[in-house]
Amino acid sequence: MSDALNYLLKVRKDAVEPYFKALKEGGKHLDIKTRSLLSVITKVDAQTEAGLKQYLVRALREGNSADEILDAMLVCLPTLGMSKIIWAVDIILQMNIPDFNPELLGEEKQWYRLTAVSEIEEGVSRHDYEGRACFIKKIGDGYQVFDSRCPHQAADIPLSALENGTLTCSRHQWKFNVNTGECIENGSRPLNKIEYKIEDKFIYVHS
Repeated sequence: MSDALNYLLKVRKDAVEPYFKALKEGGKHLDIKTRSLLSVITKVDAQTEAGLKQYLVRALREGNSADEILDAMLVCLPTLGMSKIIWAVDIILQMNIPDFNPELLGEEKQWYRLTAVSEIEEGVSRHDYEGRACFIKKIGDGYQVFDSRCPHQAADIPLSALENGTLTCSRHQWKFNVNTGECIENGSRPLNKIEYKIEDKFIYVHS
């Protein structure tokens, strides 16, 4: 919230509060995902960068996918205009959120060889590939493979952030169960699972 708005709420609370109440009441029949999408659209329309970043993250947190957010903007093309949508997408790509991965646009996904299966010990290990990294959780003969980047703002999580089965992102303290990828504290989105296969006694990831 801006300093100016805080000021108005303090000195003219009687005039400003009804406005916010009306906004809230006007959307009371909308589910939380839809409300968060509309908030993104209003920030695109106003071309407010800070607001767009804030509400984009909130929309993802409330369960919207990257495709749903892009669809919401594109369906509003007659009102927004293409220039505002391009402005918004430029900002989104600069945020480096895994859901909006520019590295994969127009490129066929590939398999990358990580390591020999015999080298993977019981527990959690981290492996680098093509400028990225992932965690492999081995339990018996089974595996779970997760992106090392936090789903919040794509901060890379090192193996040293693992303690008692919990990975903690240093940027905003999101905590994840390393066995399931589930976010268990301070956030609401799980680690991104990575598809894998075992071939010729090596483990490969699909990216």
